[in-house]
Amino acid sequence: MSEEVKTANELIERAVQEVMDGFDAYGDELDRRLLQGTQIKFTNAYTWVTRAGDEMPANEEFIASDVKRVEAKWTKDKNAPPQTRVLLPGEKFRDVKKLNEETPRDQWVEGPNGQLKGPYENQHYLYLLDRLMKKYTYVANTIGGNIAVPELVQQVRDARIVYGPDTYAKVRLSDTWMKTRHSKDGRQRPYFIVVGYVRRRGKLIELPELSETEKLEHLDKPTTKQALDDEIAF
Repeated sequence: MSEEVKTANELIERAVQEVMDGFDAYGDELDRRLLQGTQIKFTNAYTWVTRAGDEMPANEEFIASDVKRVEAKWTKDKNAPPQTRVLLPGEKFRDVKKLNEETPRDQWVEGPNGQLKGPYENQHYLYLLDRLMKKYTYVANTIGGNIAVPELVQQVRDARIVYGPDTYAKVRLSDTWMKTRHSKDGRQRPYFIVVGYVRRRGKLIELPELSETEKLEHLDKPTTKQALDDEIAF
C-alpha cells in the first residue's frame, strides 16, 4: 500500500471517529472506564438517587452526552464488579436468556429477591452532564431502564435528522408507568424528559469541561414541521 493511500485511509478513519459517538452507532469504542463521575440509580420507591443515597433534583437539566451498550457477567462475589464487554458499533446484544441457560448452575448468582439467577445481563450506560459539567453515570440493568435509554437514543437520533450529528438532548430525570407481568397495576419506570437540545461546535473529542461550556449552543425541540419536513394538513 502506498503512503498516499495509507495516509488517506487514516484521515478517513479519523474523520469517522470524530463524528460518531454512542448515539450515532449505539455503541462506542472500547472504554474500560465505564463508570464516570457520580453513579445514579432509579429506586423501587420511584426516586432518583446517587449511589450514596442522596436524592437527585427533579427540576435540574442534564445533557445526555453519551451512551454505551454493555454485556455484563456477575460473579458470586457480591462485592466484586461484573465482568463487562462493551458492544461494538452495530453489534447486537446476544440472547441473554440463552446465555444464562447455557451457564452451569454453580455459576449462577443471588438476585435481589434472594433467588438464583443467571450471571449474564444486558446493560445500558447513560452519561449525563449537569450545568457545571459534572459527570453522572446511570447504569440501566432492569427492564424499565433498558426501555428508557433506547427510547432517549431514538429521540436524539430523530433530532439529529433536523439539527445535525453534533446534537445532544437536555433532559430531566423522571418516571412513567409501564405494564408488568407481575402486577396488573404495573409500576413506574425511569423516564427522561427531553426539554431541549444543545449543539457542540467543533470537534467532539471528549466530554466538555467547564471552560468549554460556551461552545454549547441552545436548540429548542424540533417542531413537527421540521421533523417531518412537511406541513400537516387539517
